Amino acid sequence: MDLRTIAAWSGLLIIFFGGRLMTTDVAAQYQVAESVYGTRDLFTAEDGWLVSGVRSDSYVPHAPGYSVVLLPAAGIGLVLGLAAGKVAAAFTGAVASVLLVLAVKKLAEGFMGPVGLNRFLAVMVGTMALVYGRMPYDVTTAAALALWGAWLMQTDRWFAAGILLGAALLVRPDSIVLLPVYWTENKNLEKFAFAAAGAFPFVLGILGYNFYRFGSVLSDGHSQDPAIALDMFSRGIPGLLLSPGKGLFWYAPLTILAIFYCGDWRFWSPFVFSLVLHGFLHDWTGGTGWGPRFLFMVVPVLFMPLMRPGTGGKLFRVLAVVSVLITVAAGITDTNALEQRLGADEFDSQSRQAVVWSPRRSPLLHTVLHPDFTHPDLLGYHAAGIPGALAQMAAGAALLLYAEKGKRWKRA
Repeated sequence: MDLRTIAAWSGLLIIFFGGRLMTTDVAAQYQVAESVYGTRDLFTAEDGWLVSGVRSDSYVPHAPGYSVVLLPAAGIGLVLGLAAGKVAAAFTGAVASVLLVLAVKKLAEGFMGPVGLNRFLAVMVGTMALVYGRMPYDVTTAAALALWGAWLMQTDRWFAAGILLGAALLVRPDSIVLLPVYWTENKNLEKFAFAAAGAFPFVLGILGYNFYRFGSVLSDGHSQDPAIALDMFSRGIPGLLLSPGKGLFWYAPLTILAIFYCGDWRFWSPFVFSLVLHGFLHDWTGGTGWGPRFLFMVVPVLFMPLMRPGTGGKLFRVLAVVSVLITVAAGITDTNALEQRLGADEFDSQSRQAVVWSPRRSPLLHTVLHPDFTHPDLLGYHAAGIPGALAQMAAGAALLLYAEKGKRWKRA
């Protein structure tokens, strides 16, 4: 087990741990988990996009997987109070982030050989993974499951790979865009049959979940969600790449280098598939979230070639420093609340369009120019003010230092 990587990434997560649910989407998935304990009608929620089904008008068009992941957190919330449940949910997201980072490291070493820790951390910070590690979105969990599955596939554990792919689909069906990373040079039909067998029960679970709520295995509620409607003229693809409010080139500057060094089709095709799949949605922004949330799952794969020593030269170092500054600013700021203050969350509203397309209304620009140093969005600050925030940061920094120096100390 790569303890140095675990310690380093955990230290970074501790420094920026907020301990909160960030948006109504996450709150809705948390409430679906609560419903399993009998707090409300089964699989219903009170927040988010609510749609009508055969039993209730309070379903949300999300797959069930992330609510399953949040079951322990919801249970803690029911016993110890909602605040404790939110902290537990945020901790669940942080654990998923550690698992995602380990999966990417395993895959990178499998494809390219040894990867230095410092360069690896610089690239992973540049993927927005640290920001999404402090925000308990389902994209981190889905990416972690899918990429661990890809590593198992590359190491010839086909059935287990299928299980993890199926679990990723249960969390987010659009995890299917990561399927190219599962391709191996050994074109053995038997392995694909084993992988499909592993994934099948989870696909069956999605279909059964749809049928229970909407009376059709093919209906998941998104047909009632105007944000997910197909819109070929929504400017989604240029928006996901270039818009000041959501563009990947702004929020993850290392993209500038990645597109030139990403030669293996298994690395760049998931990015292209995700860009096309989400770019033609009416609301391609994914609502509030840090940058292009829908693209997050494929960015670590796109950036993988940058983990080779020396790749990108001085420009890599410059863009890595810019990424760190952006991440630090976002890590201490409630970016979702900021984005909502800048404009309404309804995609078609004039203020929301300004948030997406106007540079001076960009959440990124506001976060970088005005990071919330005086009231940081950290669990320690919420609990004990500035002293608590400093203690939280010191604990994370100590773990990070151990990851950097521990091997040398042990040798000494």
